[in-house]
Amino acid sequence: MPQLDRIIVFSQIFWLFLIFSIFYAVLTHYFLPKFLKSLKIRKQVVDSNTKEVLAKTEKTLIKQSSLKKILIRDLEITSNLLTRYFGQLIKDKKKIDTLVIDQKIGFVILNTVKFCDLKLLNSIFVYPKSLKFKN
Repeated sequence: MPQLDRIIVFSQIFWLFLIFSIFYAVLTHYFLPKFLKSLKIRKQVVDSNTKEVLAKTEKTLIKQSSLKKILIRDLEITSNLLTRYFGQLIKDKKKIDTLVIDQKIGFVILNTVKFCDLKLLNSIFVYPKSLKFKN
């Protein structure tokens, strides 16, 4: 049987190992370093982009939290001023036309609803006109 002849089998094994070794050497010497370099550069780009995004996110969160603190503090001051002066105004004058004040408060509430979030809205206390303000 010619398939089992030792002369044919050894030459086929020799050429198989020779071609495989050359192919392996070419791949590991030329293509593998380029491929690894490409993967390393991609990883570095992804890492630097991730660090940049995290830094910008942290800065944004710090700015947002400071802005919320300032807004809540100013809204508390405004609420206290409105409460004090409106209470004094009602005590001084029993019959007063509050249409202008109601319009301004309505305008502020409308803008707050449009441009603020729910936590900020919950920090504003609005008393209905039908209830008498008591101090």
